[in-house]
Amino acid sequence: MGTSNKPDGKSGGQRVAFNRRDAQRIANVVRTVEQGDRQGTPLVFNRSGGGSGGAAPVIFRVGTHDSSAWAKHASKTVTFINVTTTPNTASATNLFADLATGSTGRAVAIAREGTAWYLIAAECE
Repeated sequence: MGTSNKPDGKSGGQRVAFNRRDAQRIANVVRTVEQGDRQGTPLVFNRSGGGSGGAAPVIFRVGTHDSSAWAKHASKTVTFINVTTTPNTASATNLFADLATGSTGRAVAIAREGTAWYLIAAECE
């Protein structure tokens, strides 16, 4: 028996009381877990959001697009800089402003939300 804590770890000021039945139920769960299969994989918490303990997903890329104009609300293929293995491109959508025709290989930055890529910055001329 003790005091309950808020998510910030500070005391909530209310005592938590267990009756005999509650204490027995908790004890049974603890025994079941302690006697469980030791060959199973451990529970892993991935703070980076990579899922299942794997590498963190890539959410930001720098790349280039062709020299043609990139209209607002249009998509273009972006080729990643310094990525030689495939896939080394992504289709990204420009939500912010029309980009005029520029020099070949204009640098751009794209970011992913969910499975969609979006233009977030473009090299100025």
